[in-house]
Amino acid sequence: MRNDEEPVTDRRVLLAVLVYNGRPFVPACLESAARVRSGSVSVDVLVLDDCSPDPGWSEELAALCDSLGIDCYRSPRNLGIPRNMNLALLRGMSAGYDHVLIVNSDVVMPANLAESMVAVAESGPRVASVTAWSNKVSVFSIPSQDSAAALSRPDLVDWISAELQQEFGSSGLTIPTAVGFCMLLPTPVVREVGLFDPLYGRGYCEEVDWSLRAGSLGYRSVLGLPVFVYHIGSASTRDAGVRMQVVGPNALPWVADHERIVDYRFPDYRRDVIQFLESGQLAAHQDRAVRTIVTAAARRWGYRIEATWFPMSSEESAVLLTVPPDGTGDAFTASFCGLRATLALPGGDIAARLEETFGRPPEQVTIWDRGRTATRLSQAAWPRPCVVDRTGYPQRV
Repeated sequence: MRNDEEPVTDRRVLLAVLVYNGRPFVPACLESAARVRSGSVSVDVLVLDDCSPDPGWSEELAALCDSLGIDCYRSPRNLGIPRNMNLALLRGMSAGYDHVLIVNSDVVMPANLAESMVAVAESGPRVASVTAWSNKVSVFSIPSQDSAAALSRPDLVDWISAELQQEFGSSGLTIPTAVGFCMLLPTPVVREVGLFDPLYGRGYCEEVDWSLRAGSLGYRSVLGLPVFVYHIGSASTRDAGVRMQVVGPNALPWVADHERIVDYRFPDYRRDVIQFLESGQLAAHQDRAVRTIVTAAARRWGYRIEATWFPMSSEESAVLLTVPPDGTGDAFTASFCGLRATLALPGGDIAARLEETFGRPPEQVTIWDRGRTATRLSQAAWPRPCVVDRTGYPQRV
């Protein structure tokens, strides 16, 4: 653990990207990985190609890595996810890295990934792992709707992660287990806990097993609150042959065998996850994160308001605020790229409250349905004409 006086800038991080096929999504991942190297810590990127069978793909991958200045190693035979992860850990320890950051190949990483993850890992005692926050990171996700096209934009991933870093600093939330899609492991901890158990074959539950082994030694798994990584979700494991669905009418998923191993080794694990979720800690941080992102987006790109009983969908970059036309308490639902937050702006001058919250007036106020709140919005003293009345029959029928 670092001393508070000691800078983080001398840390060396090995960023290992696990690849198995993935031609449609790996290039975007590697382009984002190449940008991570511009942070305040020293980062080396290593692609571990687990003997991808897609014809010609390994050659394309090697050429892409060469063009991006990224090292690439292709295993002579398929190892499976846990053993491929172990290659990263062994390389990290043998080459003297302080941390190993392992990521799946179906992600888009922010530029501040390494420095934020290291800061979280070194901000508190006994941290065994830091899992990045994401739109898809098991039960620990920032809740979002289906908005892959919007959230996958590298500039937006950078911006969201920067906003979370400003809001949360180097804070981490202790969670029951790491999630292997993007996690940082300090090499001194790896030396004590050991490698991922190859018993888990192609993959699934190996990071849970490792986290619980670390926990038995007094270490903590932490969710990195100041960093956001976009995750397609299951794309890389699908290509690696991991199937979560039932195969055939009477068959069970073979990954259920791995869950049974975890249950046998760590019988309290499921109870601990349930207790953690019921504690409300995660929900409070999720709500804070979404509010932070949506509010900052409205301040930066603007927002529109719709008074309606039937909210309209929006694909625009601006934030959309919807409110029941005759609602009480002026509770607005704010939506941005699939993220939704409830914002209460009770009492007073509604125009002033909105400008106080977002630092600017709305781009447009659309009245779809009549009601008390709709009337207040239409009569508010906006600095410029922006109210559009769409209450005429029969457009809304």
